[in-house]
Amino acid sequence: MNPTLIAAVPGLLVGGGLAITLLVLAPRTVRAGDALVRLGEASVAPTISSPPLSQWDRIGSWLSQNLPQVKFLAPPTRDLDLLEIPVSRFFARKFQLAILGLFAPVVLSLLAQVFTGQPFPLPLLVSPVLALIMWMMPDGQVKARAAAARREFTRFVSVYLKLVAVALLGSTTADTALNDAASVSDTWVFRRIRREYARAELTRTTKWDAIERLGAQIEIPSLIELGRTMRLSEARVSLRDQLLATDQNLRTLVEAADEDAAKKITKRSGLPVYMTLFPVILIVLLPPIYSLFTI
Repeated sequence: MNPTLIAAVPGLLVGGGLAITLLVLAPRTVRAGDALVRLGEASVAPTISSPPLSQWDRIGSWLSQNLPQVKFLAPPTRDLDLLEIPVSRFFARKFQLAILGLFAPVVLSLLAQVFTGQPFPLPLLVSPVLALIMWMMPDGQVKARAAAARREFTRFVSVYLKLVAVALLGSTTADTALNDAASVSDTWVFRRIRREYARAELTRTTKWDAIERLGAQIEIPSLIELGRTMRLSEARVSLRDQLLATDQNLRTLVEAADEDAAKKITKRSGLPVYMTLFPVILIVLLPPIYSLFTI
C-alpha cells in the first residue's frame, strides 16, 4: 500500500473520531430565538427578500444550529454583530479552512512523491492538528477586526456626543436632538445608530434605552454612558454641560486607545526587521564559527 496513505488515513480517522465524540458528548444550549420560531411566537417580517444562501452558507448555517455551544465551538456573537457578519458565513469560513488544513498535508505528500519518486509520509496527526489550527484562525481574525471597529465606533461616538450637545443649544427635546445628530453623517456608525432608533420607534421605546441596549449588545461603553446621560432628560435636567464633559473624557480615552494600538503595531513591525537582519548576522558569524571547529 502507498506509504503516504498509510500515514495520512489514520490521522484522518483519529480527527474524525474526535470530532464525532465532541459532537455527541458536549453539552448543548437551547437558542431562545430558535425556540420561539419553533413555537410560532416570533414574527419575522423582512421588507427586502434576502438572496439565496450559497452551498457554503447552508453548511455554515447547519453547523451554527447543530454544534454544541461550548467555549471552543461557540461563535463570538457580539463581535460578529458589530461587524455585521452572519453566523452562517462565519462557520462556513471556518469549515472551508478546516477542510483545507485537513487535506493539504495529504495533497502535499502525494505531490512530493510524484515529483521525487520517493514516498514522503507525514506524521499521523499532521492533518487533524492543521485542521484544528485553520478552524481557529477566523476567531482571531474576527477578534482583531472587532477591536479595531470598536475603537472606530468609540471615536465616532465622541463626534456624535458633540453633535447632540450642539443640537441641544436650540429649543429642542433630547429625543429630537438624538435623531437630528444621527442624521448628519452616513458613516457605518451613524447608520447603525439610526437603525437602532428606527427599531425603537417600532417597539415604542425611548432612544436612550435603544442606544444603551446597542452599547451593551456590541460592547461599546461610551454608548451605554450616552444612554444613561440622555435618560436624565426625563427629570428635566440640563444635559449640554454633562455631554460636553463626557465628550472630553471620551476623547482622552480614544487618544489613549489609539496610542496603545500604535505601540502594538510598532512592536509587530519589529519582527520583519529582525528577520531581515538575521541572514546578515548569520553570514557574519558563520565564517569564524566554522574556523573554530576546523582548527
